[in-house]
Amino acid sequence: MHILKKLIFILFVFNATITNAQIGGPAIFSVDGDTVWGAEFERVFSKNDKTPDVRPTMAELEEYLDLYVRFKLKVKEAYTLGMDTNQNFIKELAGYRKQLAQPYLTDKTVTENLIQEAFDRMKSEIEASNLMIHLSPAASPADTLLAWNRINNWRNIISSGKKTFEQITRDSSTDDHGRKNEGRLGYFTAFSMIYPFENQAYNTKVGAMSVPFRTLYGYHILKVTDKRTSRGDLKVAHILIRVNNETEYEKNKPRIDAIYDRLENGEDFKSLVMDFSEDFNTRESGGQLNWLKSIGGAVPEDFKESAYTLKDGAYSKPVKTELGWHIIKRIEQKGSPKFKEVKESIKFKIGRDSRSELNKEAVLKRIKVENKFTINQTGWNAYLTSLNDTSLLYNWVPTAFHTSNTALFTIGDKTYTYSDFTKQLRGDAARKPNQDVTGFCKDAFESFADNMNFQYEESVLESKYDDFKYLMQEYRDGILLFELSNKTVWNKASEDTAGLRTFFEGRRDNYVWKPRAVTKSYVCSSKKSARKVKKYLKKDSSDKAILTAVNKDDALGVNIVYKTYETGQTDNIDHLDWNKSLHKIKDKSTNNKVFIRITDILPSGRKKLKETLGPVTSDYQKFLEEKWIEDLKVKYPVALYDGALNELFSDQK
Repeated sequence: MHILKKLIFILFVFNATITNAQIGGPAIFSVDGDTVWGAEFERVFSKNDKTPDVRPTMAELEEYLDLYVRFKLKVKEAYTLGMDTNQNFIKELAGYRKQLAQPYLTDKTVTENLIQEAFDRMKSEIEASNLMIHLSPAASPADTLLAWNRINNWRNIISSGKKTFEQITRDSSTDDHGRKNEGRLGYFTAFSMIYPFENQAYNTKVGAMSVPFRTLYGYHILKVTDKRTSRGDLKVAHILIRVNNETEYEKNKPRIDAIYDRLENGEDFKSLVMDFSEDFNTRESGGQLNWLKSIGGAVPEDFKESAYTLKDGAYSKPVKTELGWHIIKRIEQKGSPKFKEVKESIKFKIGRDSRSELNKEAVLKRIKVENKFTINQTGWNAYLTSLNDTSLLYNWVPTAFHTSNTALFTIGDKTYTYSDFTKQLRGDAARKPNQDVTGFCKDAFESFADNMNFQYEESVLESKYDDFKYLMQEYRDGILLFELSNKTVWNKASEDTAGLRTFFEGRRDNYVWKPRAVTKSYVCSSKKSARKVKKYLKKDSSDKAILTAVNKDDALGVNIVYKTYETGQTDNIDHLDWNKSLHKIKDKSTNNKVFIRITDILPSGRKKLKETLGPVTSDYQKFLEEKWIEDLKVKYPVALYDGALNELFSDQK
């Protein structure tokens, strides 16, 4: 039901939207005294107009007028019933509002620049090594300085030539994996690493070292060893001989070599896959794997490197990986995608990536100015100096000073107080015993102020942007109308069995069968099976006997389909002479030969309710809808203003 609700809701929003009354233009109609003006009617009509440059005809305007009147009647009823005060409705609308607000809380220019930057970087792949010192984001200033001095000293040693990058990494890096392989990361591209790391990699020349830089994991120095054009994706197939442990590589080497020799002697790759490959998931597809990506994924690097050295159509010598022995066949290579093909996926990734902070910073800077964000510096200084080393520990109890209504900062027309900030502090993870209280509190204040700026901006979007105001009203009314229509029409039509039966009995002549042919179709997969079927049909053999005989050597030789066709349902049956019992036709979609035996002819007659439940239910819904509209027009009188439609869209030819 939830999916159905969404689908109906989307259709509803597209076809009949509502706004707060826009006073402008002529009065078009009123519902119980509430007037719809020309400006509103033109706006909602235009959202659904497929030819916006052409003035709509009077017939089109009158048709939409009827739809919009009906819509307004239902909206009026929903609000009269107080459905907008239901807590489930309020919660659901709040969820939609959160989603709809996001485009208004992003900076379009920053987003576009980040998308373009990521797309440009995806065209190349960087090979680099990483030397690092782990450091917590909450590290003390003393620990931070110690780590900085240490990594800066390492860089000086490398630059002086006293030791190599690899030696320092092997001996001193705090990254266990890095020490083992001298910091080598292999190749990576945009979104493979966290954004600050990626930035340093793409902004450092091949053969050079970066300056020390910090990420949320600690301090790093990067050494860029190569930069190559992105290799794109590959479609490959393989033959796999698995191994379970190191000793089995040598044991299974003769097997993979024998398969390779048979390939060299001209045997078909797909046939050898079927006969020998132990990748059972790909045997039916000739060993084909999903598209192989140059960067990332679970495919072993040895496998990738071999695949990318091949030409299309060529196969490799046996390749050893952690899975076993492979023979890889390259099928085709997919080049770099076009910008428009990946723009939306890049945008999505940016929203989940640390680079989205750049967008957040740009928006924050703008809305602080627009909403007149002002800090009470004297008040903030007083709050900060009131804290001591025992403050903000787990057992800290705020004083009356910290819970007072003293102004801390203002945003627009709203004031945020000591009390507001103290509640936030107590809700956050408490300060650790060795953590600097002033630094902790400053960070908390910055985070609190930023969050409040975003919350305030979101709360005033309706007053700042008409499009958002109208969109929210559309969603609000859409949800309400779904619930009301569901209760009044859709659910009632399917649940009110007595009403449905009464509706059906009063309209029995609307639901009748046309003459019907009861058939058996013998669908033959080949000419050979068709000849056999024809022979057995002439003998008037049983269906069981036909299936047994024809499918003995070919399991798919014949299939028997039992079906009743109504006149007008399909040309294949309508064109047959129903007086003859056996017919031979050719299925145009499959080219299969089909023998059709008409076993009975049923005359026209009234349908039973169970035989036409779907159409009856649909008609009953339409009946309930019309009756509901009639009742609403009595409850909420509608007034149409003559000639008003003639004044609409006067600026269009």
